[in-house]
Amino acid sequence: MACSNEEPVTTVTTMDGMTPIAIGDAYTAQPTRSSAAYSVEQGIDAGQSIGVYAYYHDGSTWDADEAYNTANPEAPKRLIPNFMWNQQATCLEKGGNFSYSPLKYWPNESEDKLSFIAYFPYTAESPGHTDTPEYPDNATGLRTLFSNSDAGLPSFRFTVKESADDQVDFLVSELLPNLPNGTSAVSPGNPDDRSTLTVTDRVRFLFHHMTSKVEFRIVAATEVRKDISHFLLKSFSVSHLYKDGKLTPTYNTSTGETSYAWSEQSAKHGTSPAYSFPLKTMTGYLMMPQTLSNDVKLSISYDVTFKSDGTTYTYDGEGRLVPQQDYTYSNDATIQLNTMKRTGTDTPLTEWLPNHHYVYYIRIGAETIEFTGQVVEWLDTVEIDDIEIQEP
Repeated sequence: MACSNEEPVTTVTTMDGMTPIAIGDAYTAQPTRSSAAYSVEQGIDAGQSIGVYAYYHDGSTWDADEAYNTANPEAPKRLIPNFMWNQQATCLEKGGNFSYSPLKYWPNESEDKLSFIAYFPYTAESPGHTDTPEYPDNATGLRTLFSNSDAGLPSFRFTVKESADDQVDFLVSELLPNLPNGTSAVSPGNPDDRSTLTVTDRVRFLFHHMTSKVEFRIVAATEVRKDISHFLLKSFSVSHLYKDGKLTPTYNTSTGETSYAWSEQSAKHGTSPAYSFPLKTMTGYLMMPQTLSNDVKLSISYDVTFKSDGTTYTYDGEGRLVPQQDYTYSNDATIQLNTMKRTGTDTPLTEWLPNHHYVYYIRIGAETIEFTGQVVEWLDTVEIDDIEIQEP
């Protein structure tokens, strides 16, 4: 099996389309990549493991077995992953192959088929594993929701971790249905041309990010940047975000496409949605995909220090008026997140989708004091009667 994952779609959102400029020297000019513990960029890293489910079709196909389950609700279910059940497979090198043990082999009969789906990161936890920690106290926040009586594709429960360093890049592959042994078959391993790949003894998964990658970048407005000497971000958070949900993949036999839906979302397992998520600027967070309600608010508290040429004065400790070299403003701001608009449009962004990368620019500006001048017209001309002065 080969390692692969699809690049996320990048969507940039902003308040008013300003140019991103880092404030002072507190932040780097270039955005940093996510520092998540299980972050996936261009392929799963060596040593990381996926979980694989494989379905055996005895002289049948995925769609035929699915139709059988619908027509015979009382009969034993088909589409049970009876060939591989949450098989752990470890990536040998980034972008390379996976290894697993014990090895499995393709069916000998040409009419028999196998279907595969995989997820990342691997977790041994499931309803059948009573010796694993209770969710969501495990390291990844990921739980498989699949029992021996379930048919179809596996579903998952997932909780987003608070710290970017602890977050997990939750991936699920597209379903690879009806793969035969040693014959040409369509595979989504090449998203640009799905008709050219052949599958023999190697299965190539195409993974999708199940979370949304979200960045918040605080920038200085161009017109005030030259006057700022220091910027202090005292607090930065977003409230009322969903952090937990159930992910269910589905396969459309007509189109051959796998889709993914989130449901049963909550802020934190067992708590109300009123949850504040601490943020750092220029950091990529792996967030729960969701519709952004009116309650989702971005809160910022900061000090900004402007330069002075000595024409501003203040009182010293002894009550003397002395020139001030710089002066600081403090401000607290709250932004309703679903009112922020996509760059170059008048359309607010109201939803985070899986496998999308969103970048928000928050512009720090100030109302400058400007001077204009106007000269008042001469008043009405006043004429005075002649006064005759006679010589003595």
